[in-house]
Amino acid sequence: MSRIPGAGLARRRRAWDALSSSRFWPCALCLSHAALVALQQGDAAAARVLAEESLALHRETGDRWGIAWVLSIVAKVEACKGEHAAARAFYEEGLAIARKIGSKLNMAVCLEGMASILALRGEPVQAARLWGAAEVLRETMGAPIWPVERAAYERSVAAARALPGESAFAAAWAEGRTMPLEHAPGMQRPAVILAPLPVEQPSVPPAKSPVPSPAGLTRREHEVLHLLTMGQTNMQIAEQLVISLPTVNTHVGSIYTKLGVTSRAAATRYAVEHHLV
Repeated sequence: MSRIPGAGLARRRRAWDALSSSRFWPCALCLSHAALVALQQGDAAAARVLAEESLALHRETGDRWGIAWVLSIVAKVEACKGEHAAARAFYEEGLAIARKIGSKLNMAVCLEGMASILALRGEPVQAARLWGAAEVLRETMGAPIWPVERAAYERSVAAARALPGESAFAAAWAEGRTMPLEHAPGMQRPAVILAPLPVEQPSVPPAKSPVPSPAGLTRREHEVLHLLTMGQTNMQIAEQLVISLPTVNTHVGSIYTKLGVTSRAAATRYAVEHHLV
């Protein structure tokens, strides 16, 4: 019987991917929970670092459930810092990924987070719709809000309910329970991963072409891609750009996702062929 060329290599590669995922996933999950604990203790800076490390590991293994989950944690950190626009963007991206893979839990978490942001920004009716949509998702799963987060959730809902009045708020909530998820904010446009830290002044020349790439890379991602194609390691890129290693890992994962590649060699080839460097 003839053997298919490369079949053994493909099997070994799949086995290695599965092994890598099983090895890194527990660590990534622990980091994400540690980030939540740090956030509960009021240490947003530590929570951000832990979340970034978790996100980098989930990206390394291609775990979209984990990516959506950790994006919601990063959004919580941004909200605690008062960066509501950034928080909403992270929630929207997490929601888009969660909907694509059918993760009801992540969809509910992101919808609830987005609702709290809308309430803070003076949009209680829209917030009620999202809370209603999240409530239905949780009911179908039998997954109530964690007790540790219940008090904050109830405070946010109560504050929002007082603004339009009980009747209008209840009507919006009921509407949200029947609202198609594609009508939720952020579902009408493709997800775009924001740079995980505020943009620093670039310390190296930007990519040669200032024109946005078809893949939608950010300015910082262009800089990381430029250094990556020069053969620099993630640590060297972090030192060159004066940013943390977890941040570089996150940028590299985002670049891979946007370019549709899984290796440095493929990213370099894409960059050269599309004149990104």
